[in-house]
Amino acid sequence: MIQEIRNALNGTYQRRARNNAITGLTAGLLIGALAGILLAPKSGKETRADIREGAKIGAEKIKETAQHVSELAKEKVAEAKEKVSEIKAHMKTGKAAATAAAEAAEEVVADAADEAKEEA
Repeated sequence: MIQEIRNALNGTYQRRARNNAITGLTAGLLIGALAGILLAPKSGKETRADIREGAKIGAEKIKETAQHVSELAKEKVAEAKEKVSEIKAHMKTGKAAATAAAEAAEEVVADAADEAKEEA
C-alpha cells in the first residue's frame, strides 16, 4: 500500500498509463495497416508490387537520412576540432584551459541542440 502511494505521488502510474496508451495505439496502427494491405481488393501481384515499391521508397528515405546524419556528424567533428584548436590557442595566450574548454563545450552543445530542434 505504501508503494502504491509513493507511485501515485511520483507519477509512476501516469507514466505507465501513457506508455500503455502509446503502445496500444502503435500496435493498433500496425495491425490496421497490415489488415488493410492483406484485405485490399487488389490481386496478390498488385499488392506485392505495392509492397516492393514501398520498400524501395523506404530504402531511399533511409539512405537520404543516413547521408544527412553523416554530413551533420562530419560538420560537428570539424567544429569540435576547431574548438580544440581555439582552446590550444587560448592556453598559449594565458586564458585558463578549463574556462576555454567549458565555453567551447557550451557552444557545441548549443549548436547541436539548435540543429536538433530544426530537424524535428
